[in-house]
Amino acid sequence: MTSPSSPAPRGRAVRAKRESRGPWLFIGLGIIVVGIIVIAVIASSSGQSADAGRVVELVPDAVPQGQTPEGFYYKGADSAPVVVTEFADFQCPACAQYASRLGPTIDARYIKSGQVRLIYHELPIQGHANAVPAAEAARCAGDQGAFWRMHDMLFVNQRQWAGLASPDAQFAGYAAQLGLDRPAFERCLADDTHRSAIEAAGTSAAAQQIPGTPTFVINGEQYDAATVQSAIEAALAGQ
Repeated sequence: MTSPSSPAPRGRAVRAKRESRGPWLFIGLGIIVVGIIVIAVIASSSGQSADAGRVVELVPDAVPQGQTPEGFYYKGADSAPVVVTEFADFQCPACAQYASRLGPTIDARYIKSGQVRLIYHELPIQGHANAVPAAEAARCAGDQGAFWRMHDMLFVNQRQWAGLASPDAQFAGYAAQLGLDRPAFERCLADDTHRSAIEAAGTSAAAQQIPGTPTFVINGEQYDAATVQSAIEAALAGQ
């Protein structure tokens, strides 16, 4: 770098320096342009992949699954000595945390072994705009025998759809990933096939004075995610 006190170079020398920079300048610009293109491609591809949900199979295929007479989905043997009813909201972050952290342990230790039957009771929280649509998506998947697979899909990918103005297209994408009949699934959502059942589930939870989500009920007693496993152990010990 030339300091202010250095003598100014001759005009010819200045032109020579400028001319000598020419090729390198173009090469440098080319590198920058290529870098921008690469970044754009990466951003574009990551944006496309963001529409795809992570598929995590949390429910073993061998676990019995079905619906109660009231229409709530359950997993676990009908003969299980302990019945746990989970009141949850698909848009509830604490419910998603339970589903991904403690849920697999409950499945492996108690449900798969035939000791516990878990009933999922929807409780959409007021203020969660996509809680009812998500619950409908789970039940629409249930019409095709995939309630629990969609249940897992929704919780694992909760951050992806929770803030969307209209999540139905995202849910339909999940259905396609799970190998479901997408047109049938989309019709189910569009027709609000299960909305009245979801709303009735919320009314039922209010009548039982469920304080929030997730709440677990065992033998008429309420527990939170921090105490449900010890409550299960105590219930099993009392058999």
